Amino acid sequence: MEYDQFVMDELRRVYGSQLEDFLREIKTPPPRFYLRVNTRLSDPEKLARELGAELDDELEEAIYFQVKCSGSLPLRRDIVIVDGPTAESVMQGAHVYSAGVIEVRAKSRYVSVVGPGGVVVGEGELRGPPGPVVEVKKSLCDVPSLRETRWFSDGLIYVQGKPSQFVAHVLDPRPGELIVDATAAPGGKLTHILQLEPHARVIGIDRTQSKLNKVMEALARLRLEATLLRYDSRYLWETGLRGVDKLLVDPPCSALGLRPKLYDKKDGVQLLRLHNYQRQFIEAAYRVLRPGGELVYSTCTVTMLENEEVIDDPRFEIEYLLRFHPQTHGTGGFFIAKLKKRT
Repeated sequence: MEYDQFVMDELRRVYGSQLEDFLREIKTPPPRFYLRVNTRLSDPEKLARELGAELDDELEEAIYFQVKCSGSLPLRRDIVIVDGPTAESVMQGAHVYSAGVIEVRAKSRYVSVVGPGGVVVGEGELRGPPGPVVEVKKSLCDVPSLRETRWFSDGLIYVQGKPSQFVAHVLDPRPGELIVDATAAPGGKLTHILQLEPHARVIGIDRTQSKLNKVMEALARLRLEATLLRYDSRYLWETGLRGVDKLLVDPPCSALGLRPKLYDKKDGVQLLRLHNYQRQFIEAAYRVLRPGGELVYSTCTVTMLENEEVIDDPRFEIEYLLRFHPQTHGTGGFFIAKLKKRT
């Protein structure tokens, strides 16, 4: 990890003497790989039996697999070098696609997949287009690959970490409410809201068509419906939207809580810019929420600068705050807060 002194000080504000434990844990995947069962189409207990998964003891729709990681994989003569995000995905069983490939050094078809720092994260067969560049046969960690199964294609499951699944429950959608997901892509939280309450009026907003396309794909696969709008939600009031009952914001963040991390580089300038960017969503929420309306703010980062200090606003009352820590909860680092607009 390449974190400057500012970032390390921000992390130390949160973790104190546990900072080294936090930094150690985020290098590996969470010990549980979570799915959300689409309860509009399937039963979690039945699906868990079919998949050989386990039921979560807190969230009815959450099922999981235990993740086991080997210490290392051998480095073969033939290799494919990939970027950090691709390496982290391959480490958990994903195939290698062209966008993540840095270099191919191979004369045979069976290759090692090598990430930052020379870490071997997987191995598999070199393929040509269309499809993956490397069809991964073995990964550093044993995580089920379900995206090419009927359970995925039929819309019965959505890959979603447990902390992220808490967000829709904290928002607590009710019939007839006008609910806005202001940063809707890729659609996990928006579809979860609809799954919990299909009779809510849900609007999903994001700033680019490519992001909205991902939301549309998720809605179609899970057989759910919502109104979508392309707009920069920092200026949401310009759309004329008013009287919103509940609004969800999961803004761009430093992602310091995401795991696994083979390599990450962050500095204080980035964190300060993100803080200022995130604050703009709070202003937008205040303008479009009805008096007494609720804002749910969530991130996959852990600093107070991007969490508590973003939602610190006298125009809102904090109703609920929840944090997940890798070294104590066995999850990624995650933050959820529920705020009420003062009347």
